[in-house]
Amino acid sequence: MPHLTAAAGNGRPADLITTSSIAATRILEKFSVYSGTKAYISHLTRLLRVELGPKNVRVATIEPGMVDTELPSHVTDPDASALMEGLLTEIDPLRSADVAETVAFIAASPRHVNLTEITILPTAQAV
Repeated sequence: MPHLTAAAGNGRPADLITTSSIAATRILEKFSVYSGTKAYISHLTRLLRVELGPKNVRVATIEPGMVDTELPSHVTDPDASALMEGLLTEIDPLRSADVAETVAFIAASPRHVNLTEITILPTAQAV
């Protein structure tokens, strides 16, 4: 935080951008703990925005839907893992580059603009 507030105080860019998930705000069966951790990240980001915004530090979170990552292989619940694997084959999921481009878009906004929360979903993902 000291580096961000110092940069902002010197008129330089100061952005804190977190990555959460749509699981933070959607009810997803079999994903209770995961959803809880993402809800924490999203809410912590809101709280940090309240503290750092007046110091000209922009704080934002991205809540992506299904991204083609290794996450399904780390899920220990077989039903949840199967749900994710199925979704990966049924739709054209987001790629890490899609999320990175969203981060770049947020950071490239004019200094007086704070895009606080962005949900990014694959077009075919219903939830």
